[in-house]
Amino acid sequence: MLKGIIVLLVFQFIGECIAKLFELLVPGPVIGMVLLLVYLLIKKGSFPSLDNAVALHLRYLPLLFIPAAMGIITQIDIISKEFWAISIALFFGTLIALVFAAKFMDFLTSKADEK
Repeated sequence: MLKGIIVLLVFQFIGECIAKLFELLVPGPVIGMVLLLVYLLIKKGSFPSLDNAVALHLRYLPLLFIPAAMGIITQIDIISKEFWAISIALFFGTLIALVFAAKFMDFLTSKADEK
């Protein structure tokens, strides 16, 4: 599992370096996650240590939502003023994400059927 955590941290570090070096607006961890995805696609799979590290992080993922929920509670006056704009953005953002995920899964399953 230590090897998996090190791989995650290395890709996050590389992403941070790229974001700082090129002064990108995209956060470094997002860049690192995309680079990890590309690496895993090239490698055509994962390894058990990385799988264990990811499973450990996913187990405690709900704890990360507590600060976000507190931020929403403290900003309720702004949210109430911009309710419709937020609602429309959430609706269309969710719709776009669902359509993209469905098309991507369709693409991946068609690739798997070809093999």
